[in-house]
Amino acid sequence: MQAPHNRAISAYEQAASSAHSRQDRIKLIHIYKDFDIYNGLIEEFFVFARMLDPEKYDFTVCVFNYKGSSFGQRFQNLGGKLHNLNFWWEDNPLIIYSLYRYLKQSKPHIVQTHILKPNLYGRIAAFLAGVPVIISTELTLKNQAHSVPNRLRDLLLHPLSTILNNFTDVVLCASDAIRQQWQTKKNASRLKVLHPYFDSEKVQHSARSRDKAALAGKDDWVIGTVGRLSEEKRHIDLLKAFRNVQKVFPKATLLIVGDGDMRGKLISVASQLGLAGSVTFAGFQTKVSEYLEKMDLFVLPSRTEGFPLVLLEAMTMGLPLVATSVGGIPELVVNDETGVLVRHSRPEELSEVIAHLLSDPEKMCALAHKGKAHVLSTYSAERFIHEHEVVYESALMAKLGYDRV
Repeated sequence: MQAPHNRAISAYEQAASSAHSRQDRIKLIHIYKDFDIYNGLIEEFFVFARMLDPEKYDFTVCVFNYKGSSFGQRFQNLGGKLHNLNFWWEDNPLIIYSLYRYLKQSKPHIVQTHILKPNLYGRIAAFLAGVPVIISTELTLKNQAHSVPNRLRDLLLHPLSTILNNFTDVVLCASDAIRQQWQTKKNASRLKVLHPYFDSEKVQHSARSRDKAALAGKDDWVIGTVGRLSEEKRHIDLLKAFRNVQKVFPKATLLIVGDGDMRGKLISVASQLGLAGSVTFAGFQTKVSEYLEKMDLFVLPSRTEGFPLVLLEAMTMGLPLVATSVGGIPELVVNDETGVLVRHSRPEELSEVIAHLLSDPEKMCALAHKGKAHVLSTYSAERFIHEHEVVYESALMAKLGYDRV
């Protein structure tokens, strides 16, 4: 695998030297599965299109399939380019050959891949095509798939990804927890932590001020969460905890934003627990901030998380929060300072912490203010783009002596 990569370097060195003399741009191609399902990575592509210097970078996202979504239109309106391989089945091994042909023709300086399948197919194709700098991105923990069959599938594919990591120039991990799962003696120097960003401009206009006086005497609390309705998010634990909270605060309500394959089961559980009139399932929402604004306390009860962007959004909205101490969450939330951490899969413990916070508006306000300040000072889009540029240009310099800094 390494040999063909090295043989192709000489041709790229000549191209890079010529490009450098002409002050041409760095050709950067990101590889992902689609552009039709909204998620945090789509938001990252938006900020790449908006903030990468077009005089310096020629930026394209290559996807396995694209059906013409509004997300793709917005990305292109921001200046990003989309290349569609037009494979409706993301497990099709012919994707590797199609990627290889595309990369061989495009001759990018850098390829960056995202999540499991694109990380596998994209890197294999990039190695075969002789791309000088190959970067992969790990955004989730190994056990984060939303179903048992998917987790079993991932268990079989992870060893191959680990082997590829040994030959990849840089493996970017969204949290240190993710880095620790993927690190081996062979690849330790290649793994780097680069936390995601949050675009505070999305919610700054709607973030409300929360103070002790405004919350004093309140009893109609709105507890909320946002996320895919799937097993790993542990909404069932939140429902069980909320039943206990209602014994102390009978006027409290629970707002669940998101959709997924567990929606029917969760509605049934809420009914069985006698909560049908107190729980709202709002479904998938594109403007999450409008629903966060209705909440008084945000809760994330997941059993596994890489680095949840929804916590950044909730904190920027000025919400106090309770979250499980899993994955990359402790890297974001300082216990009892910017939020409260609990152990996962323990509804009783979760209910006790929620009830305690609702009984202490002063602490809720302190957590909210410190959390918001932390996100605004630490997780800016400018920081995110700058750190990527440093990675790109350092890797190009190391491989080709191609100094663009």
